Amino acid sequence: MSSERVSPRTRSTPRTAGRFLLSAFPRVMGAVTVGYAVVVLARPETMTAAIGLSEGAPDPDLALLTRTMLVRDLACGAAMMLVPAGWPLLTAIGIRVASDAGDAAIMGTGLPTGDDRTAALLVAGGFGVLCALSALGARAPELTGTRS
Repeated sequence: MSSERVSPRTRSTPRTAGRFLLSAFPRVMGAVTVGYAVVVLARPETMTAAIGLSEGAPDPDLALLTRTMLVRDLACGAAMMLVPAGWPLLTAIGIRVASDAGDAAIMGTGLPTGDDRTAALLVAGGFGVLCALSALGARAPELTGTRS
């Protein structure tokens, strides 16, 4: 039998695992944002058909506008993945949440059909809420008692 002891610093506890998962949450939401933006930049119909603005590939003007909008999402998502924790990450999350709230308000009231308006409101609003909740994990490590 060994009498070796595991240092409390190296032992994983539910509390430290929870802190890790919470701090990873904004980074994961940023990665999901980047992934979606890349898909829609490549195939704008992914978004335009889903919200009733096109059947299949959108006309070139709508595709241009859609891609322009998704560049904003790509930038927000990349910032959520890469900036330091604390105020920089909270700012990136705030911009993402404001963008989603604007999308939800504009598309939730302006799309052609009630079903499309409801879908856009739920998707954009729901994603905005998830991003807002991810702010709970955005604090700097020195403020939470964890190390990077």
